[in-house]
Amino acid sequence: MPLTLHRTIPADMTREHITTGEHAGWTRWRRDPDGRFASMLGDFFFRQAEAGDVHCRMETDRKHSNGLGYLHGGFIMSFIDMAMFAFIYRQLENHAAVTLSCATDFLSAGIVGKPIEASGEILKETGKMLFVRGLVTQDGVNLASFTGTMRKIPRPARTEADGRGERPVSSQVD
Repeated sequence: MPLTLHRTIPADMTREHITTGEHAGWTRWRRDPDGRFASMLGDFFFRQAEAGDVHCRMETDRKHSNGLGYLHGGFIMSFIDMAMFAFIYRQLENHAAVTLSCATDFLSAGIVGKPIEASGEILKETGKMLFVRGLVTQDGVNLASFTGTMRKIPRPARTEADGRGERPVSSQVD
């Protein structure tokens, strides 16, 4: 399966355009297993629709479940956070971004073993801020709606740190 790699995302994460198989036409974000949170979630897929909005998808399995056997709300919110970055990735050619806020309304339980999807859009972009909204669905059932605010920041230099780095000197929102 031929894949095209793009490097406008962190060096330890790949963006691969899938040309064959079940996910043909989708782009896959994959983080090499390195013990970080995102690598534990699994592969994340997205594609841009003709209207400009972005559609995202992720497979689910038992590791994404809660004590009742449904999809864990924390997993759904992690998927939402990744979807918000997919919505804004074109705006981040020369920047990184951080999530400032994410408001989520859970609407229905998610079923383990079936993929979840999100669609959404950028509502507004200012010099440093992006405002997004979206909807998470599964088999046509609305699982959650959300809005979020993202802030563009200068892309920090990559270090070989083990995740125990110091807080940036200017970590405030200005």
